[in-house]
Amino acid sequence: MITSLKRISQAAWQGLKRNRWITIACIAMMVISLIIFSSVLIFNHAANSLIESLKDKMDISIYFKTDIPEEDIFRIRDELIGREEIAKINYVSREEALKRFQERNAKNQAIQKALEELGRNPLSASLNIKARHSEDYQKIVDFINNSNFKNKLITVDLMENQQVLARINKLARGIRLGSFTFVGILTFLSIIISFNSIRMAIYSLREEVEIMRLVGASNQFIRDPFLLEGALQGLIASLIATAILIPSIFWIGPKIEGFASGLNINLYFWSHFWYIFLDQTLFGIALGVIASFWAVNKYLKI
Repeated sequence: MITSLKRISQAAWQGLKRNRWITIACIAMMVISLIIFSSVLIFNHAANSLIESLKDKMDISIYFKTDIPEEDIFRIRDELIGREEIAKINYVSREEALKRFQERNAKNQAIQKALEELGRNPLSASLNIKARHSEDYQKIVDFINNSNFKNKLITVDLMENQQVLARINKLARGIRLGSFTFVGILTFLSIIISFNSIRMAIYSLREEVEIMRLVGASNQFIRDPFLLEGALQGLIASLIATAILIPSIFWIGPKIEGFASGLNINLYFWSHFWYIFLDQTLFGIALGVIASFWAVNKYLKI
């Protein structure tokens, strides 16, 4: 067993050195594929993190008529908080609402003067509702619209949030679908490119392979060195791709964050470095092995 593994390793290494330029070309194609693969992986996860962050900021606000007693509002709050779709409810009194409004418009003298002339608090008490999951907001909307306390409300801040939430969910689905599609196409193209490169390497050794077959070498005996050679190419390509990705992330990360606030590529890359490197390496090795297996079986008629 050890002798066989040693023989396979030596043959694979010799194959890499013997077909140096073909090996370099194949690794170069793999490096490009792996950089694109990891870039899609990084962007997809970072974008999803941003989307989840936006979802966490979503809520529903219901505003009560100014003559509704606080006791009634608290009873409604208790009724709502008992629903499984609702994670948290914050009560904002009329006084607190006025204080926040004045702080937000502290520099607007016209608004401050209008409040003074009005002589009373025109703002309503409200409940800010946070759902457990973004999909639960519609259930909460339906419940409020059919509730027995609907006539105590001035307005329900739902429609705008619903539209924003719908766009966020659509964006999330689009990113997931686009990522899977792009990675699928990339995988197929990478296998084709690697397959052609490895086929050239195998073709250059056709006489040696034919001699091995004539002396009775088994299919597995001939195939294994090529499979290991493909795996080594994938591993080398992954190391080179990582060496290129690190400075690239340092350079492009701040630019992306400046364009899309909250999309911190640098933070995600370093906090998930080993996860990204492992996925990239496994993808590269699988790419090399699959392409080698396909090339050997199809073009050597083993």
